[in-house]
Amino acid sequence: MNFNCVFPNCNFKENNIEEDDFVRHLNENHQQEMLEISQKEDMPINAVIMITVSNSRVFINS
Repeated sequence: MNFNCVFPNCNFKENNIEEDDFVRHLNENHQQEMLEISQKEDMPINAVIMITVSNSRVFINS
């Protein structure tokens, strides 16, 4: 899969990686931001991760 991280201060872009690798990136680099979103929106952290992964997924037309 192809990912382009949605967090504004991040320039992470990778092609042909597994979703687990991108989730690892989120946990290592954006844990605090995701916790803040979780608390602000009253959502479980897993839901925040799922939405972030979904919004970061890039589809390339060939």
